[in-house]
Amino acid sequence: MEQSDLKKNETSSNGLMEFLTELGKALTASGISVVDITSILERIAVAYDAKAEILVFPTMLLLKIGEHESATLNAANQKPGILPLNQVSEIYELIYKAEASEISPVEGKKCLRKILSEKHQFGPFGILIGYILFSIGIGMLIRLAPEQLVVSGVLGGIVGILLILSRGRPRFLLILPVIAALIVSSLFLWGVKTGLLTGSVVMLLPALAYFLPGATLTTGMFELAYGEIISGASRVVYGTAILFLILFGVLIGIQITGFPPENFLVANSMNALGWWAPYLGVLIFAVGMYLFMSIRNKDIPWVILILYIAFFGQQAGNHFVGGFFGAFSGSLLMAVSGTVIERLNHKTPSFVSIMPAFWILVPGSLGFMSLATLVSQNYFAAITDATVVAMTIVAISLGLLLGAVITEPLKEREII
Repeated sequence: MEQSDLKKNETSSNGLMEFLTELGKALTASGISVVDITSILERIAVAYDAKAEILVFPTMLLLKIGEHESATLNAANQKPGILPLNQVSEIYELIYKAEASEISPVEGKKCLRKILSEKHQFGPFGILIGYILFSIGIGMLIRLAPEQLVVSGVLGGIVGILLILSRGRPRFLLILPVIAALIVSSLFLWGVKTGLLTGSVVMLLPALAYFLPGATLTTGMFELAYGEIISGASRVVYGTAILFLILFGVLIGIQITGFPPENFLVANSMNALGWWAPYLGVLIFAVGMYLFMSIRNKDIPWVILILYIAFFGQQAGNHFVGGFFGAFSGSLLMAVSGTVIERLNHKTPSFVSIMPAFWILVPGSLGFMSLATLVSQNYFAAITDATVVAMTIVAISLGLLLGAVITEPLKEREII
């Protein structure tokens, strides 16, 4: 009898090991912080009465359950980019079931593989239209002129086509930021040089916004503040490298077009849209994210709510205190509200609801602007802008950290 029980426990441990391993890799592919991944995997192990030791890094996963220890796994073995958010939502629903022991590890693994095999909800056409709206929404947030919004939409369409062509081609995805920056900057600067277009470097932001690693840099700073030194530092280095890759693409575009670097930051000479533009821009941006990132129908109302919460929180902080406090307040409010929504309905994960809001806070865009000043050889301004970028990212990270502290009692109550 004892041997039978031992064999059963061994089989159960192996099944749980495989389930947690594949789940950890899927969560890493989603871009979730190692702090949250570790917490999720530990809660599931406890739910199945297993003692687990878990070590998670952005590129590595190591698990030990009882006497069974996994090999060192390459957790970054997934395709580059972010998983479609409908898949992330379904993964979290699976997590809720696992935390409540409502599904066996073997069935959980099958369910996870089924989720990851699902296709984008709206297909290539949805990706294209979604990215065009995404770019126009960002353009309205930074108050471009109507003619410039049209250009942003066209450039966004070109990037959208590149994203569609890169699907299923992991190696091409790795160099896509450089290629997109090269094509977008070459077309735009050629238009400015020939007099067909007017504007400044800001015009490049809407089309390239998806590649700007604002969320990566912020998550890295969050992990550093949480004590995850290795993971946090690696994300910050990776995000910085992406910024320089984008800058490299822009530099090549400048050389191809022969555009004078000293004119790269020419001020906008066109009449921008009115005060209402950012408010409408948030909604257009949300629709674009819905199509482009494949958000579920039942999640999109909460995503829109969090977008406006983050936006109004940032605007209020900017108005009453200053820019850094605006980034902090917007981040804090979106973190708290996202967690509250997740705990109340158990349907929309906070990660899914707050992920689009990172593009509203736009730390990555500020980073690109600081690097752009290097192109014009304005080194003093570049150092000043880089400092602003760093402090903005710190402010957003502290908002997320404080939000996690405030909502911790909700999480403990849920576990109990």
